Amino acid sequence: MTFEQELGIRCDVAGRPHALAFLGCCDLNYGQRCALPLHPFRLRVPEGALAGLLDAPFNSFIQTCREDDLQYEESDLPELKDAGYPGITAMLGGHRPLLAGMLLDFMIGDLLAAIGRASGYRAPDARYWGDVATADRRAYFTINQVHTVSFADGHAVFEGEGYYGVYVIWLTQ
Repeated sequence: MTFEQELGIRCDVAGRPHALAFLGCCDLNYGQRCALPLHPFRLRVPEGALAGLLDAPFNSFIQTCREDDLQYEESDLPELKDAGYPGITAMLGGHRPLLAGMLLDFMIGDLLAAIGRASGYRAPDARYWGDVATADRRAYFTINQVHTVSFADGHAVFEGEGYYGVYVIWLTQ
């Protein structure tokens, strides 16, 4: 049984299944114009799996928001403050529009990293700074932008566009 079958997570790119271990997103310049051809994607994550994948980064994000709100007079996410800084399970239960916005704006990288780890991908460890031999050369689909996050049929559904390519880290020595 594969990870996709076990947790029920599925990603389709241009209508075709795509392996979760080879799915990533732009860390910098997320959602910017891209010179490569863009393809639509749809990622479906069961709500039950979502909480398990995001508990730690979600709780850390909530704690940071709580501390920032105490320190500053104005909250960046007043809806989160008004809701009482609920955990992800409580958000699924009663604050889905807020959760969808948070996933779209703040948590997509964390989600994709968690899916990658859970599906068996392990990045090689560099022996030293600029170690080209350990650069990640796997061919994969990079999410350039998520346009919508919605909830349907017990799943969080992420839709947007991205590109195929080979991820190579160019480092200088």
